[in-house]
Amino acid sequence: MEQLILIGCSITPRPPPPPPPPPKKKFAGGNGGRGGDVILECSNSVWDFSGLQHHTKAGRGGHGLSKNQIGTRGSDKIAQVPVGTVIHRVQGEQPSVTANKLTRALDPWDIPDVEEHSAASSNQFGNTAMKDLGGCLSHQPTVPKDYNDGNGIGSQPEKEMYLHACSKPGLSATNHDANNHRHQVEIDETDQSEDEDKEFWEDEDDFDMDNEEEEVETESEEQDQVQYSVAEMTKPGQRLIVARGGEGGLGNAFIFKEMRLPKENRHEEISRLRTGHPGNEALLILELKSIADVGLVGLPNAGKSTLLSALSRARPEIADYAFTTLRPNIGSLTYEDYFSVKVADIPGLIKGAHENRGLGHAFLRHIERTKVLAYVLDLAATLNGRKGVPPWEQLHDLAMELEHYQEGLTKRPSLIVANKIDEEGADKMYEELKRRVQGVPIFPICAILEEGVPDLRVALRNLMDDTLDPQGIDLSKIIVD
Repeated sequence: MEQLILIGCSITPRPPPPPPPPPKKKFAGGNGGRGGDVILECSNSVWDFSGLQHHTKAGRGGHGLSKNQIGTRGSDKIAQVPVGTVIHRVQGEQPSVTANKLTRALDPWDIPDVEEHSAASSNQFGNTAMKDLGGCLSHQPTVPKDYNDGNGIGSQPEKEMYLHACSKPGLSATNHDANNHRHQVEIDETDQSEDEDKEFWEDEDDFDMDNEEEEVETESEEQDQVQYSVAEMTKPGQRLIVARGGEGGLGNAFIFKEMRLPKENRHEEISRLRTGHPGNEALLILELKSIADVGLVGLPNAGKSTLLSALSRARPEIADYAFTTLRPNIGSLTYEDYFSVKVADIPGLIKGAHENRGLGHAFLRHIERTKVLAYVLDLAATLNGRKGVPPWEQLHDLAMELEHYQEGLTKRPSLIVANKIDEEGADKMYEELKRRVQGVPIFPICAILEEGVPDLRVALRNLMDDTLDPQGIDLSKIIVD
């Protein structure tokens, strides 16, 4: 019988494998989007500032997203202003010119503002952030400049629009609660004791006098800080950026991959970079000065609006009382060869208009941009018992007001329109006017009947010719009693 022998198995235990290394952190937070810009656009479809908001704000940039997605760019705020707008700066940076383009309806297949929403605009902040870890742009105070517009240095216009524009940046994906607004200091009023109340009432008069002096000083400082005529908008489609949007904050994908932060105050620096740069703020004064080739200048009720309706297709308000026209009416005078001349009906001027009597400054400012001046005189002002001013004195008063307002304004090419020639006795006044005024052509017309208007149209066309040497009004050649 065979014997079965069993052999045992010897097993040596092996050490367990080392644990796998922890996965590297993948930072994938994208940068915040850039804020929108506040843009002023010159448009022919706007006549005044009635549709313009006093406080204009552009769109906010979008927050950064995961997977290193950059936030969307904020939408621009485009405010339309009329042609002839003059910009005075009180606070903020100098307005910058952007591409001139007319506002139009987009084609259904067009993508609005493709270039403005590109990711490259948001990445520009990275280079700036590496140089400036503070993440803040400081506003430089405006430097006062002397300004003389014929009203005296530092004079304020009558009709003006105050515009406060600002824009905001977006935030990074890792910081949604950052506050970019200006901090307002709140003053808590404490109760006063009886002794303090007595002292307060005793010193009330002195306190009021101090307040009045401080208000006068602050007003004078604000006037000194205004920079006049920093920009003018004279062409339709012209655009100016008055407040630029801030750059969006950096996401952690950019901060930890592209930048080397110091160990000290590391978390504070990261929070600053995530916040982004604030947008610019600007405080502007907008003034409207109409643009026309020919300006109709005259006293109230001289027939300027009626003459404008006879020369062009404009239909201004016409009435038999003074100051019917409170803002210039502009008409287009078109000739057979398609040559076009813009004629402006300037509101009536009175004696002392250069001292702002009868809204004189608001009316005289529109004459500054005209190339040719047509003095409209009323021949019937003193006829049939009317207590008016003779036409030669009307011309003298108008020329004096223009010269006092801005020296050399009467030297522009000029002609005289003797209106209301159809009135009884107007022929004698016309002959006397020709005797008393020399050196300037005089055209007798009846605007309401359109008599003499064709000759006036030809004369205005000749004055627009740069090859000729037309004369202005010479006060020494006007004979006044």
